[in-house]
Amino acid sequence: MTSPFPKLVSHLANRLPKGETRTALGSVSFLKVITPGELVPEVQEPVVSLILQGEKRLSIGRNALHYRVGDTYAAAIDLPTRIEILGCSRTRPYIAMTLRPDPALLADLAQRSEPMVPTSGTRAFAVHPADTDLLDAYRRLLQTLERAGDLDVMGPLIEKEILFRLLQSPQGPILRKLVANGGRHAGIAKAIARIRAEYTGPLRAANLASASGMSVPTFYRRFKAETGMSPLQYRTRLRLYEARRRLHATPSHVARLAFELGYDSPSQFSREYAREFGVPPARDAGLMRARVLSG
Repeated sequence: MTSPFPKLVSHLANRLPKGETRTALGSVSFLKVITPGELVPEVQEPVVSLILQGEKRLSIGRNALHYRVGDTYAAAIDLPTRIEILGCSRTRPYIAMTLRPDPALLADLAQRSEPMVPTSGTRAFAVHPADTDLLDAYRRLLQTLERAGDLDVMGPLIEKEILFRLLQSPQGPILRKLVANGGRHAGIAKAIARIRAEYTGPLRAANLASASGMSVPTFYRRFKAETGMSPLQYRTRLRLYEARRRLHATPSHVARLAFELGYDSPSQFSREYAREFGVPPARDAGLMRARVLSG
């Protein structure tokens, strides 16, 4: 599919370096990738993003989300995510624009606007195509980012418009979860924060459920409905994705890494790693470094 802003995106493709670039508008960043393949997995925090050029596949638990130019992605909770960039090149790189919503601004807009799209399902992440009005707001934000003299005044106004339009889009129910002060989603968010803080230790489901204000069966059901995985699967992915990040950054002794991440044995760690990524950790580290050097 052709980019909705071909001239603006062409300029970005020539100007941006590889990787992530933060902009002068602190909530907005760009990602440029020139080599297709899987990126280092990460825990994505609450975010909305728009693909400007290219396509990608996200794996969240057992859920695969495929989205292309003009599609938006929104998430209301921290999610361990595998990211695969598809079909990009040096001459036609993948480019995406990410907006990290200000919770206070989002909460104010949510109170002052009626949801235009009914809530469907309980999942806290989704992909939807952007409509014409939303794309126009993104276009004006891209233009404003190029005009330093306009950015301080116009940038926050257009960002506010983008969030307002997202709240009235199919992404609206997800963003409203992000600013819910009470209810079950807030309880799941608290549990996720605790799992992330203690992911190298034992998982105590009863404590998580109690802190979330739910019974254990209700907690498990709600957690899986929102994240696409069980609490144990969530913690396992935190461990494995952190392992892959460390192996990608610097060579590490597999046994030492296994114990640092809370595994009882290196063999258990290697089995789970190979089940998730298809190859044992030491071999995977070599493959990732070779890909970086070739790119």
